[in-house]
Amino acid sequence: MIGRAKLALGRPLGREGQGMVYEELSGRINGRPGVAYKEIDYDVRPGLDVAVLTAMTQLAGRLSPSDVAWLEERAAWPAELVEENGAVVGFLMRTVPQRFFRETPGQPGAVRRLATLDRLFGQEDVTDRDRSLILADLADTLARLHAAGVVVGDLSPENVLFTTEPPPGCFLIGCDAMGLGGARALPPVETPPDRRIPAGEQPGTPQGDAYQFALLAIRVFARDPSTTDVSALAAVHPGLAEFATTALDQPPFSRPMPAQWAARLREAAQPEPVSPPARQAEAASGSGRSKMVGIGAAVVAVVLVVLAVVAKNVIKNNVREALTGSSTATTEPAETSSSFPAPTDFPTQAAPTSAPTVAPTVAPTVAPTSAPSEPVAAFEVGDCLSGLPDAPVVDGCKQGAPYRVAAITTPSGLCDGETNHRYLVHNDVLYCLAYQFGRNYCYKWSKNDEYVDFARKCRAPKTFTVRRVLRGNADKDATACDGVTRHSWTWPVPALTICVDKY
Repeated sequence: MIGRAKLALGRPLGREGQGMVYEELSGRINGRPGVAYKEIDYDVRPGLDVAVLTAMTQLAGRLSPSDVAWLEERAAWPAELVEENGAVVGFLMRTVPQRFFRETPGQPGAVRRLATLDRLFGQEDVTDRDRSLILADLADTLARLHAAGVVVGDLSPENVLFTTEPPPGCFLIGCDAMGLGGARALPPVETPPDRRIPAGEQPGTPQGDAYQFALLAIRVFARDPSTTDVSALAAVHPGLAEFATTALDQPPFSRPMPAQWAARLREAAQPEPVSPPARQAEAASGSGRSKMVGIGAAVVAVVLVVLAVVAKNVIKNNVREALTGSSTATTEPAETSSSFPAPTDFPTQAAPTSAPTVAPTVAPTVAPTSAPSEPVAAFEVGDCLSGLPDAPVVDGCKQGAPYRVAAITTPSGLCDGETNHRYLVHNDVLYCLAYQFGRNYCYKWSKNDEYVDFARKCRAPKTFTVRRVLRGNADKDATACDGVTRHSWTWPVPALTICVDKY
C-alpha cells in the first residue's frame, strides 16, 4: 500500500467505471513503466470491500510468471492499493497499451481514443476475420480469468478494448468491478436491460459471462448494439450462430463457454481454401512448387523414352499417386480427396512411331506422410468422474462419482440437448457430462458454483448431502422429496432431480 501524497500524478486520463484515472509518472509495476492511478469516487467508497480489493492486488502472487505477464498484457488489473488518511481511496494499475487506441474512421490525424468494442457496432473498416480473432482473444481471456476465480459479471463493450494490429486482440478495463472468488470489491451498477442475464438467474457466474459474450458476438458481427438476430453470425460460420442460439435459449448449464467460443471463432477466421484453378496457376508459376515441378519434368521425360502402352499406364498410375496422395514433395497439406482434375483429364504425349529398345523407367513414387494424430480421449462414454476441473479421474459410478461422460467431441463442438449438465475440456478433448451423484454421499460446490466434487468435510459451507436421486424426473414436483428433505434441485435435460440436505 502506498500513500496518495507520494504519487507523482500527471494529467487526468478520463473516467472509468466508478472512478477517475490519472497518469502516475514515477511508478513501476513488476519493474515496468506505464502506470496509472484510479481514484474511486468519494460517494462509492462507503460500499468498497477493501478485503476483496486487497485480494485482487494479491492475485499476481498466486500466478506463475508467465500468467502474470499475460494478465498485464490483457487487463488493467489492480496492482497496489493507495490510501489517504488511513482509508483506501484507489489503486495503481497498468496503463492501456497504445495499440488499443484508434483514430476515428474518416478523420485522419484526429485524436486517438480508446478503441472500445462498441465502436465495432458501427465501424465498417474492420473485417469479419479480424472481428473473429478479436472475439476469440476475448473468449480466451474470459476462460483464463474464470480458471483463476475471476468473473466479469457485466461484460460491457465499453470496458473491452480492441486492436486490429497483428495479432488482433483485446484488453479489459474496469477490472475493479469484476468478481473474485464469488465476492466483489465495488457495489454493482445497474446493467442496461438489453445486456442483462435472464431473470431469476444467479448473477456473477461464468455462465452469466457466457450469456453476455454471446450477445456481444451477435452484435459485433451484426454491427448493431441491441440486436439478438443471429443471421450475421450464420453468414460468417453456421457454428457461431448455433452457439449463440444455444446460449440465449437454453439453461445456463447448456451454454457454450468461452473456451469453446474461442476454438470456433478461430475456425471461422481461417482463410478459404484455394480453388483448383488458383492451385494450378500457382503451380505453373512455380510459387512454392519447385518440388512438384521436378516431379512433373521427370514424368514428361518418362513419356518420351518408354513404350507407348507402358508409358501410358505408368503416367496414369504415378500422376494419380502424386496428385491425389499425401506427399512430402509439396508444401500444401494433404487432402482426403483431390481438387485437381482426374489423371485422365491431363494430355498425354503421342506414342512414337517406332518403339525404342530402352527398358521402361518407373517414375519414383512419393511416400505419403502420416496424418496429424488426433487428440486421444483420456475417458470413455459411460465413465464416471470426480476431481473436476483441474484433476479429473475415473471414479466408481456406484460409489457416488458426481459426473458421467455422456458424449465426447472436439473443443469447438457443442454438447447437445441430451448431455448438457456440464462440460469439461481436457487435453484438447471436450467431454459432455451428466450429473451422476449417489445416495447418501456428501458433495461440495466449487467457488463459482461451476463444478461439484466430493466434500472432504461434510456439513461445511457450500456442502450438501444427496438423500434421493430421481433419474428421469424433471417435473419440479414439490412432493418429490416429501419425508426426505426440504430442498431439491432439478435439471431438465437429461431429466434429473436430487433431494438434498444443504449446509
